Amino acid sequence: MQKNVKFWSNLMLIGAAFIWGTQVVFQKIAAYEIGPSSFYGLRCVLGVFTLSFIAWIMSIKEKKEESRKGIEHVKKDTKYFLRLFKVAPLCVLTNVLGNVMVQTGLAYVPAAKAAFLNSIYIIFVPILSWIVYKNRTSVFTWIGTVVAVIGLYYLCMTDSFSIAPGDLIILGATVFFALHITLIAKYVKEFVGVHFSIVEFITASILCLGYGFLFEDLEMSQIMHVIPSILYCGIGGIGICYALQVTAQKYTDPTVAALLMSLESVFAAFAGYIFLNERFTGRELLGIALIFIAIILAQLPPLSDLRARLRKQR
Repeated sequence: MQKNVKFWSNLMLIGAAFIWGTQVVFQKIAAYEIGPSSFYGLRCVLGVFTLSFIAWIMSIKEKKEESRKGIEHVKKDTKYFLRLFKVAPLCVLTNVLGNVMVQTGLAYVPAAKAAFLNSIYIIFVPILSWIVYKNRTSVFTWIGTVVAVIGLYYLCMTDSFSIAPGDLIILGATVFFALHITLIAKYVKEFVGVHFSIVEFITASILCLGYGFLFEDLEMSQIMHVIPSILYCGIGGIGICYALQVTAQKYTDPTVAALLMSLESVFAAFAGYIFLNERFTGRELLGIALIFIAIILAQLPPLSDLRARLRKQR
């Protein structure tokens, strides 16, 4: 039974990675039609509705389970929600900045390349965790960081030793994504994951749409042009994916989860090749391969943990 739960959890994470990877195609299309803040704000609105529906379903299921076991259902008190509405908006700024920067960079960078550059955040997370919380960082993370830098050189640097502005924007976004995950790791254990995401995306939608109306001249004609992109990236990329991730990570190893979710960049590469006719040079393919190796290295546990596991198996 346990193996079946892990199998379906891992499959859910692969499904989330597929949606996240393929949504880059829709983001790329939208980048030429609508402002980055406006697009992300509209995505968040749909994401909030989808997550709210999922939270309602989960609540009904939880009450039925508690009733079956004869447990009295305990409602969340006022302190819980006050704390939730205080903490979640603090975390949202890093998420908004990261997503808006990616959406901006996509106007200048091929979708698949942007996805691989964006995946670098997985390496920054344990490093930031070590800096901020003094959590132990595996030697493999430091090796992965070096390999990633070499990969970035081959992926981004031209023969004239220059890096494109779009590449820099995407790389800047990875720092904000890593900060976002580091902050969530500190606070999310206090709350139901879906509740935390809903408040985050409500705040993000207000901030981004407010900015869009004021500075991006958001109009209905722009929205009509990108409706398919908003639907896929809002309902799928935010609503479904975050629900899949929150559910699946309860039942699978965190290292395995991170590796499976890093498949996002692989799916993005295939999507860019099939739908956008994007091609990589040999130099860029070498860079992508090194970045993917770096991502895998960064998820490996410390050597002491590996030795302990080997001893247990004996």
